[in-house]
Amino acid sequence: MSKILYITVLWAFAVSLSLGQAISAPQIQTTSPPGSRVSATSEEVLMDVVVRDKKGRAVKDLKPDDFRVFDNGQAKTIKSFRLIEGNDAVASGGARTPLEPPHRVRSVMMIFQCHHDEARRLARDGALDLLKQDLASNVDMAVMTIDQKLEVLQPYTNDQTALREAIERATSSRVYDFAANTARVRRELQQAVDSSPQSAPSQSTESDAQAKAGMNQMLLAALNTEHSNAVVVAGRDEIFSLLDAVKEQYRLPGRKTLVYFSEGFTIPIGFEAAFDDLIGTANRSNVSLYVVDAWGLLGANPNQSGKNELRSAAQSSQSQHGNMGDRPVTMGEANLIDTAIQSTRANYQMTLARLADSTGGFLIANTNDLRAPIRRLAEDIQSYYEISYVPEIKKYDGSFHKVVLKMASGDWRVQSRSGYNAFPTSLNSPGTAPVPYETALLAALNSPELPKAFEYGAAGLYFRGLRNQSECEVVMDVPLSNVTFNKADAGDQYKGSLSNLVVVKDVQGQVVKKLQNEVPINATSERLETLKANHFIYTETFDLPPGRYALETAVRDGEGDRISASKGTVIMAPSSGLAISGVSVVRSTKERGASTADDDPFLLGTKVISPTLNPVISKANNSTLPFYLVIYTNKNVAAAPQLIMEFSRNGKVLGKGLPPLGSPDKDGKIQYVAMTPLERFEPGNFTVRFIVKQGSETAEESASFVLK
Repeated sequence: MSKILYITVLWAFAVSLSLGQAISAPQIQTTSPPGSRVSATSEEVLMDVVVRDKKGRAVKDLKPDDFRVFDNGQAKTIKSFRLIEGNDAVASGGARTPLEPPHRVRSVMMIFQCHHDEARRLARDGALDLLKQDLASNVDMAVMTIDQKLEVLQPYTNDQTALREAIERATSSRVYDFAANTARVRRELQQAVDSSPQSAPSQSTESDAQAKAGMNQMLLAALNTEHSNAVVVAGRDEIFSLLDAVKEQYRLPGRKTLVYFSEGFTIPIGFEAAFDDLIGTANRSNVSLYVVDAWGLLGANPNQSGKNELRSAAQSSQSQHGNMGDRPVTMGEANLIDTAIQSTRANYQMTLARLADSTGGFLIANTNDLRAPIRRLAEDIQSYYEISYVPEIKKYDGSFHKVVLKMASGDWRVQSRSGYNAFPTSLNSPGTAPVPYETALLAALNSPELPKAFEYGAAGLYFRGLRNQSECEVVMDVPLSNVTFNKADAGDQYKGSLSNLVVVKDVQGQVVKKLQNEVPINATSERLETLKANHFIYTETFDLPPGRYALETAVRDGEGDRISASKGTVIMAPSSGLAISGVSVVRSTKERGASTADDDPFLLGTKVISPTLNPVISKANNSTLPFYLVIYTNKNVAAAPQLIMEFSRNGKVLGKGLPPLGSPDKDGKIQYVAMTPLERFEPGNFTVRFIVKQGSETAEESASFVLK
């Protein structure tokens, strides 16, 4: 049982759990693949290229002179060139040599995101048809689905029976297809609304007709809103699921293929950078995406959703224009700008095509016969050109370099990735290269003098996990008053963004953990000041063996293009015996959510604690100050643990106290929350030492705060 203790140390202590508000950051990414495929020794860009003629036939007799490579508009000289066919490399002169063993393997990942019966049927037929192709024994496939998150049905194998069974599971229909019925009703309602007489009805039918039309419009609006929300939610789920699918594939050599059977999604507002990261990560991992629109010829016009949203925006605009202030603003009027923006990107096929074209694949759409495009896909898996060139990069700033291949003949069509991000060669080893926004943060950490553009807090706190392993909880606290917010291009919106980087190094200076996060922060003018009074809190927990580590952190204010960085130390106590966790001042608490893990070190009963770092406390606005820590007792020692708290102000010890401790829980843990009233404190810099003794063992931690 968690222990909330009332203690007396020179002053009477009281319990209160509110120092203000905090916002939590979504965990967008915690690992990242290496940069573009640039050789660490010769700085070469390596590209997979498929060339076809106007009739879609593969062209396999080309020479280096048939290609012209442009990197950010600058012509580059091709350094190496060969055609890959099956297990062989074919030189421009026709000589064939076996591929080196690691590069012989072809990996194909099939991912299904299909909910409607007909879409599942079409996806199943296409996937099974891919299995029927004359693929070499070096082609291994995996089968996965997206159902809010990425699920694996079959790991990589060339066992045809196992793959067929996984495809059947991924595309089976075990529930009634309510979505198909909803689509039919939506079409019927749209027809009814569009065909409603515009002239006034006769007096005898006016009431019934108006009521009927009103009900139709109400239900149609509800269905259109549901559809728009579903597409946006699907966009978030699919962008991050696909990102998870491609980001670790850098570990595999050679050409990698992802076949994505989808009912389509659009890019939600605020997730444009995440979609660009998906494309950039796929290119860095050398993964080509082939996207199959599983609607085939049976779906609605892909532009219809955009028309619906544009119509809704126009109606809201007209309603808003007629609002003289005598009625509340409707939800449609409040979301007018967002609805108008979303209508311009509602054609999901444009999103799918961009995803495929930018990574060297192609989109299969508007057909119920997938046999021909699937044959073409199978050819791409086994036969392609491999071209390298020296990019001659002058500034490794992580910026995107657009690569364009121009052919000697206008009859040839090229498939290749759209470009890469320019990273230093030192960051191209597996597991170390950053995503684009990290480059400036890494540069800040490597600069002779750390930038201090604004204040923020960062710390690594020791905890002990459920398996008695040492855990590090990294906490970053950024006051949003330090973040720049600029007026958006349209509407009553202000936009800001934060990106942060955490690097943990051992005593030899080797990176043992790297974490990164980027999040947009937007608000209306009405909510902007309230938002800026809050804090951005980033936390991440990971196992870290006992020892001493360097903790390096950097934060970038995106709109203000400002960076602050800091370096500190983390000491991880042994995973056995008496220990005390890192101590933090509590900013606020919230109820436990569905996503809260049972082993969250800040979970206290049904509450989750939000910590603050380097707190500057206003005595006028706060009557008490809370602390949170966990005591890990030694279950092999019979003596009860004892806690000593020592208060110092400006380096001078004020006094000590021995607050009582309750009994440990079954794991030997005591969670401790205590607060002191600030009434008798004079302004100054304070340090509180927490000393725990049990038998002959002693453990100590401290916390500091400034009182104004």
